[in-house]
Amino acid sequence: ASPDYLQRFGTPDTPDDLTGHRMIGYRSSATGGLLPLVFQVQGKTREILLPTPFSVNGAESMKEAARRGMGIIQVPKYALTDDLAQGKLVQILAGFPVGALPVALLYPRNRQLSPRVRVFIDWMVKEFARRDPHLT
Repeated sequence: ASPDYLQRFGTPDTPDDLTGHRMIGYRSSATGGLLPLVFQVQGKTREILLPTPFSVNGAESMKEAARRGMGIIQVPKYALTDDLAQGKLVQILAGFPVGALPVALLYPRNRQLSPRVRVFIDWMVKEFARRDPHLT
């Protein structure tokens, strides 16, 4: 969330504190439905849908709406490294993680990896590790 948003709506300490908050809705390209905010609370997954001033279907649009104070977003931390470092966005509810989000690189199994593909895979692993050591 942006500092401006948190000044207006308050900073939640737990998922229960989200009452009265808004989220920027993200529409699933597969189902067209809004994706809920997801938290791990006492070892159980909890999904929460908040009122949405509008919804988007792209991560950049979602981040821009959050920067402008329009609501809360939930995206992988590595995607917000610069915004967090620059103070444009503030992490909230860090004690209630989403859980692991898988990342996969797919390539044909019946082929030997070309040097270019191998270099790309190695670069991706290093890039994710650089942004967040928990992603390796």
